Amino acid sequence: MPTKLPKGSLGPAPSSTTLNILMVDVSGSMEPFWKSVVQYWNQYVAPTLMGHTNIYVFSTQVIFRRSGVNLHPQDFLGGGTDFIGALQTVVSDVYQCKERYVKVFLVTDGHHTVSKATPETIIEKIQCARGKVCDVYILGIGEDFPVQHSVDIRSRLHNGNSNLPYLFAAKTLNDLKEQMVTISKTSSQISDQVVKVSVKGATLPGTDMNDTFYLGEWVYCSCEPQQAEHLTFWHGSRTFSTTLERQPMLLSDLEDVFCQWNSLIIQRHRMGETVPPDILALKERIFTALSRKRLKDNDNGIHNRLDRKLFKTHMTNFRTSIKNMKAILETKTFKDEQELADKVLYTTLRAGKYEARVFHLKGHTNEEFVKDSEEFLKVFSAHKESIQKIETLPEDCCRITLTSTVADLQDLDFPDLIQLGKFEFLKQFTITGIPVFAPKRDTVAINPWSYTVQSMLTSPYTILSQVALESFAETSPPGECHKDVKAKWDEEKTRFNAIVPVFPPNAAKIMEPLVHTRLFAMCVTFAILKNPHIIDFNVHLASLAVVWTRILFEYPAQPRPEFVRLRVESIEATAALYINRPRYTKYWQVLRDNTAQALMTESTVKVDDKTLKCESLIKPMFVLHMNQLQGATQDVGVAANVVKMILLEFFGRCLTNYKANDKEAMPFTQLFTEKLDDRDDKDYVLQFIDNARKNAVSSSTDLLREFYTYEDIKKKVKQIVSKQMNEMKEKLTADITIKMKMEKVVTLRNVSSAGDVSWNTLKTFAREVGLTEDVIDDLFSERSVFIYVAHALRYRASRNRLAASIADYDNSLTMVTKRIQNERFRFLSKDLSICKKLTHIFETAWLDAYTSAHNVVVLPMTPQEIVSQARQKGIDVTEATFEQVYKRYRSDVGLLGNACQIPACPFYLVPCKRFNQHTSVERCQAGVFLHAFHRLAYEDRHENLDTALRHFTLGTYVKNQKPLSPSVISSFKGELEHLQLKYRMTSL
Repeated sequence: MPTKLPKGSLGPAPSSTTLNILMVDVSGSMEPFWKSVVQYWNQYVAPTLMGHTNIYVFSTQVIFRRSGVNLHPQDFLGGGTDFIGALQTVVSDVYQCKERYVKVFLVTDGHHTVSKATPETIIEKIQCARGKVCDVYILGIGEDFPVQHSVDIRSRLHNGNSNLPYLFAAKTLNDLKEQMVTISKTSSQISDQVVKVSVKGATLPGTDMNDTFYLGEWVYCSCEPQQAEHLTFWHGSRTFSTTLERQPMLLSDLEDVFCQWNSLIIQRHRMGETVPPDILALKERIFTALSRKRLKDNDNGIHNRLDRKLFKTHMTNFRTSIKNMKAILETKTFKDEQELADKVLYTTLRAGKYEARVFHLKGHTNEEFVKDSEEFLKVFSAHKESIQKIETLPEDCCRITLTSTVADLQDLDFPDLIQLGKFEFLKQFTITGIPVFAPKRDTVAINPWSYTVQSMLTSPYTILSQVALESFAETSPPGECHKDVKAKWDEEKTRFNAIVPVFPPNAAKIMEPLVHTRLFAMCVTFAILKNPHIIDFNVHLASLAVVWTRILFEYPAQPRPEFVRLRVESIEATAALYINRPRYTKYWQVLRDNTAQALMTESTVKVDDKTLKCESLIKPMFVLHMNQLQGATQDVGVAANVVKMILLEFFGRCLTNYKANDKEAMPFTQLFTEKLDDRDDKDYVLQFIDNARKNAVSSSTDLLREFYTYEDIKKKVKQIVSKQMNEMKEKLTADITIKMKMEKVVTLRNVSSAGDVSWNTLKTFAREVGLTEDVIDDLFSERSVFIYVAHALRYRASRNRLAASIADYDNSLTMVTKRIQNERFRFLSKDLSICKKLTHIFETAWLDAYTSAHNVVVLPMTPQEIVSQARQKGIDVTEATFEQVYKRYRSDVGLLGNACQIPACPFYLVPCKRFNQHTSVERCQAGVFLHAFHRLAYEDRHENLDTALRHFTLGTYVKNQKPLSPSVISSFKGELEHLQLKYRMTSL
């Protein structure tokens, strides 16, 4: 068939002969989509409709809304889904309308719900309307639309152009707009117009031969090619003749042909008609015949590489299409209707179009890519001549694809790569570099300096490319966690998942303008992080620094193997393209002049209103090394100071969280002492406590004399116990040997904060920056490490640690000793309850002394007796001043309210405002406290003892007196009788 007919010979169908039927689901489940359905239908589809249009909506019932092309927001109803009623209405209109061309648009998201009847009973009776052409557009919304019913309706009612898509599916709101646009384009391109051909053929091989076809359909002619060279076409009243030129068919065109055949196969199968038995075998033969064109396997140029890639894509699409078609033909009922929808869409739409939609759903757009590509091509054109002069050596090329970044840029077909689109360009543009296995970590997207390399491939895979990586991933599934592959399937050491791009020294400087473009930054980000959606402008230098550090770890000794030497040269040449950027130049200036600030995780220094950061210690290490290479400093003192501060910060970052949240932790003890034997210490503590108990008992009278109230002794006992514990602490820790445990600190690591560096790597780094062995021995000595670790444990935060002055060894030793004493004694104190036991000893001694002194009943005293006894104790009181000194004296019962009347008490008759606190011990400690005992004896002084005892039992003179047991009452019988007698005598 000719590719074109004369201009003006074709046109849309006359509007008077076309009927459009729109049937829209407005059930409750459509509410989230309704606004978008109205908007996109009116914006994209409605303007393309020709002829007469009837609009129906259906929920619980079918309602005719209007004759017109636009939907209205108020058309929505809600409710159930009368799918059967909607189908009956559409079929009735198609059969009864006068128009000969009908377009049916059915939009729905769910199954029939308003009755027990099933749509199958209606669908089975549907037949194509005779004498009419009917194109069916079914848009399924969501993930629960009736796929099988939709496929069957389309199969039975549609008899128009076989290239009209079988289904339109919008699983989400984002899909809906795209599907409406596709429906609009399809509807405007497909009509009922036909063309008659002088040679008979079929739209599907194995079916009836015909000479009339819809415009745009592929025609299969079973005659000899010579018979179809001269063709005549009849379109309406016009006649055209043409001579066809024989030429190879493109695989992309063949995919279109197969999509048409698949549509017709599905239609015949769903209608129960015979499917040509050898149609799938015919497709296999045709595809195989067209695939026999051999590509030049030894040609790794871009053109041939793209051809191979394209052929592989076509091969994959074809195999998948055959597999899906077999599943459609062999599966009677799909349990998962979405599976059927996916298979129908894949087999009846070109895979490339379907997959492009999938990428769009994931946010994979080319808008920024187009802009960045234009910028890149301008820079590329300006330096193309210099790039062409670069000599590309075999050792600079990927060992698998045998090409390189420079070679691709030198290829005349390079612009064709960019035309592939963003994702394919990233996969096909060769980025050569060092193949590494880098564990996948989410933090790298935030902090590229936290990138880590676990291993690097060695000879013969010293240089590979992301093209090779993608190729390996296509042939064998990559690792689930880190998306890694093996360059050689049976060798674990060839495992890698990223490429750190490098240029050889002879090419690096020439490539600098391209390296600084956004497109190249996107390419290296993809090669390193395997993320096509971001551009990270720091990850390339960071990954170069990490690989360089890894080399220091794996190859510490000089001279290094030749391939390692070349690798280091390429790293340095590539890094030189970044190191002079303003941000790194300013960082170097701070590192050189104010090293502590440059090493802080977040400095107090700002550069261009941005806080200076040291995200990883690899950053200052590599910046120092690169600036030394460029001659920025030859001062060994600068290097020595930077190394010293890096060592300090290394231990700080490794120990930032060391035992930080463990209240019982002993970090100083664990890092500065050998394992201690607790048995002797515990014996000493227990003996110390026993001695303290004996001393407290022997001096209990002194304690009572010194402390007036129980509260006084409780306050003072803290000081007493503290003094006792300090004495114990000094004796316990006097013989502890304090020494840096080197075997423990040299294994410290903290990849997320310090970077992937170790003690040994830092020592190799010190040699790499030119420090002498004497300087290195001093910086890495046990005394120096003692200072670093002591400082790190003292200041856990980076900013505080680097801002504080660093103590010398002697002061550090003093501080560590005190910390160990505190940790050690805290441990023993908690384990043996030292503080609790000592406190109990001294408090009990005072209480025992108090109880012993106050174990008698107070006898009433007259003022004269009190004055006489008080003056003997040296208290300044006379009968004239008695009421001033003893203001709360109760004359009826002969008791003082502000002084103790127990002769054995050290505070006998000493007036004190806190007297109630002095006597509160009796209320708290004694098993029974006799309230108003003296008041009872006084009031019942003239009663017999039995009466007084009865009142005593009943609590006659006391509010809220709890009943007392007979044993308690009898124990105070003598004291009560004595007080009665005393009060009787006094009253006489």
